[in-house]
Amino acid sequence: MEAGDIHRASTSLPTGSASIWRNNTMEVFSKSSQGGDDEEALKWAALEKLPTFDRLRKGILTNSHGGAEEIDIQNLGLQERKNLLERLVKIAEVDNEEFLLKLKNRIDRVGIELPTIEVRFEHLNVEAEAYAGGRALPTLINFSVNIVEGFMGYLHI
Repeated sequence: MEAGDIHRASTSLPTGSASIWRNNTMEVFSKSSQGGDDEEALKWAALEKLPTFDRLRKGILTNSHGGAEEIDIQNLGLQERKNLLERLVKIAEVDNEEFLLKLKNRIDRVGIELPTIEVRFEHLNVEAEAYAGGRALPTLINFSVNIVEGFMGYLHI
């Protein structure tokens, strides 16, 4: 059974039950909710349903012809890995903020709570220099005094 057959079978369901499935699964797993590529969305949904260990090893890569193919990441050759990393870095440099917003929206939509880490220290000492009064203001005179004072401290005067 091909991916197109699966999609056609799901759309032939009665109206009430089809809308239940479409609202839950297609919204969660589709890459774009406005009429994206159905075949690619089905492949992503199939990958999401894999066991965790298998999901880490597999991915969908768009080739130069525009088609999407499933790949096993561990079986990539040296040149293929280099090309994949180059494409990922190039995309991240160009549109990093949009990627992070999409990732945040997807995590919020699915309802995943990211873990928080609390770090506590014992016997921690912190030293800092603070200027009180008018000396803390960033003026040209205070800047000059701070530079001279830093230089004299460097010379241990």
